[in-house]
Amino acid sequence: MSVISLRVFCLVAAVVSSFGPARADDFTDRINRAYANIPQDRRAENVLIPALGQLEEPPAVLIGRADRVLLLTPSSPIWASASAWAQAQPQQDMLEAIFKVTQENNPRRAMVFALPYGIRGIPTDWVRKGLHAELGDPPTIAGAKLGYLDRLAWVETLVHIEATRLLYENKPEQAMELMFHTALLGRMLADRSLHREVVWGMDTMRTAMLRLRDIAYVDSKNDHALTSDFLTEMVKKIDVRRGMFRLDRIRMPLGDQIAAEQMIERVFARTGEPDSAVFPTAMAELAATDRPLRLFAESGKWQKLESGHATKQETADELSAIFNDWSLRWDADLFDPTFRTPTEYEKLSTRSFGLIAEIVPDIGGLLVLRRELETEIIGTRLALAIEALVIESGGSLPSDLYLIRPRYIDELGIDPYNPNRAANNKPPYKYFVPERDTVGGRLHTMNVIPRNRPNFSVTLGREDFVLYSLGGNEF
Repeated sequence: MSVISLRVFCLVAAVVSSFGPARADDFTDRINRAYANIPQDRRAENVLIPALGQLEEPPAVLIGRADRVLLLTPSSPIWASASAWAQAQPQQDMLEAIFKVTQENNPRRAMVFALPYGIRGIPTDWVRKGLHAELGDPPTIAGAKLGYLDRLAWVETLVHIEATRLLYENKPEQAMELMFHTALLGRMLADRSLHREVVWGMDTMRTAMLRLRDIAYVDSKNDHALTSDFLTEMVKKIDVRRGMFRLDRIRMPLGDQIAAEQMIERVFARTGEPDSAVFPTAMAELAATDRPLRLFAESGKWQKLESGHATKQETADELSAIFNDWSLRWDADLFDPTFRTPTEYEKLSTRSFGLIAEIVPDIGGLLVLRRELETEIIGTRLALAIEALVIESGGSLPSDLYLIRPRYIDELGIDPYNPNRAANNKPPYKYFVPERDTVGGRLHTMNVIPRNRPNFSVTLGREDFVLYSLGGNEF
């Protein structure tokens, strides 16, 4: 072997030693530590992933169109194909899998989606079908391709089509049970380590709560097949003080912090400065993970950012400061003065800390999402309890929200957006019946502002009730 060849070989060996699988696996082990000791009989992925692998693709017109799926009815032109898809055996097997893994509502006994990140210990069939968390080689958490999460988008389409089908077949109880178990599936994903997973979990829970109310409302306008006892029992199952719907049990995800720490270790030289041989290439490849045609443009961008980027220690310190700030807010009271100040992430210099900006999402957004979810859950419990009273009373709406307690609900809950908490005050949601409770007996016009759709108005009369939180503007 020539001297030049020997030098090249040593250089390659040094690069592999510094940035290869051995070091990357240290970080992979850290992110997987939470799932290492989950017993096999509590591992939900052993049930869900095989069912996901058999799932058939939904009708093309529905892919990525959650808004369209939620508005589907049997009168829709695509209903026949959507319903036929939902009733096919692979999709029904998926629904059965969801019910199977969400039977337990006690967090200590509930099943856990404990799929490790990477391919170590993952069945070959799951990897072949892309239903795992692919980290690449060397394993790079920041570039994780969550194949199972992509397939869960099909599941979200499925559960809502099936719920609509059951509702219009006069099986609202079955439709509501499906939504309840879908919420528990979302809760399971909300315990994962990466921001993308937690967002999916919380969003799924929030939409499931919306559908529970929607099903009860449609039933109230049709045959009234739901019973007071069923709704009261559903309210009890959505227990916000204990069990899976106690949102303070959701931990702040730290996987994205570990991902950034892994990359910091990989792209800086021993001097503490960005390593010119690694930094621009590694960061460009990461930024272009899902957009390979942008690799050339990203390479130029990161070559420019390299010269002004902070040192390794400065970057590590900034990353710690960002997550420490989020951690304090995660456990703080909703009306803590801290929330009136910008987060460390919002103050981040993308010029000096481009690595962090590229890898770490705004986890502070989860605080907003969690508050919205809490509002939906408490509101859903109240709405179902009111409907239970209406059914039992033969159609009469309660004159006051307090009349549903304790027969139909144990506690009214606290409006998450109402700051009036002095002297242990527990402000409930606002409630009124149009015409009956409005000055002059007027009808009530509600302006609806949906996301990505035209605004519209709805006129409500004495047969409807309005239940609302103060909202983010406290009005």
